[in-house]
Amino acid sequence: MQAHENTRRVVVVGATGNIGTSVVNALDIDQAIGSIVSLSRREPPVTSKKTRWERTDIREDDLVARFASADVVIHLIS
Repeated sequence: MQAHENTRRVVVVGATGNIGTSVVNALDIDQAIGSIVSLSRREPPVTSKKTRWERTDIREDDLVARFASADVVIHLIS
């Protein structure tokens, strides 16, 4: 999945929760967003062409590589 030159890559931590689902849906229709990386423990019921899901447990997994090329990180886990 390649983002266009003038678009942003966004990583959403907690993407399958109540708020995360709404955030990912809003980002998905935003023309300025080229790609979304959805990080969560649960697999989302639906993804889009510009959303890639990765199973992630923030208590155990190293997030540095997943954040490395992000323009924006949205952290929704409390």
